[in-house]
Amino acid sequence: MLIIEDDPFVAMHLCMLAEDAGATSIGTADTEAEAIRAAQEQRPDVILSDVRLIEGTGPAAVARIRTDCGPIPVIFVTGTPEECKPCHYAAAVLSKPVNDRVLIATFMNIAP
Repeated sequence: MLIIEDDPFVAMHLCMLAEDAGATSIGTADTEAEAIRAAQEQRPDVILSDVRLIEGTGPAAVARIRTDCGPIPVIFVTGTPEECKPCHYAAAVLSKPVNDRVLIATFMNIAP
């Protein structure tokens, strides 16, 4: 799993939720370029991504990762769902503050 999130506290919270949902290998990235590198080093089974990052965007990172690695289930977790473009392939676009139960249920529905 790859978590693309530039707020370290939110990233830590998402990691804990992913572990609660059964994820065992979790990588994190806080920029578009870092996310792409992380996915090239280890292809994620699922991606949780914010939209706005300190450098670049989550949707751009995910689009590049999907081009390089093939289809990967994606959940966007963002304070700006209206800016989630392109996001037509996303399993869900969840608004922050995220409902923990909804995120865990969504993850469990798409995780391989």
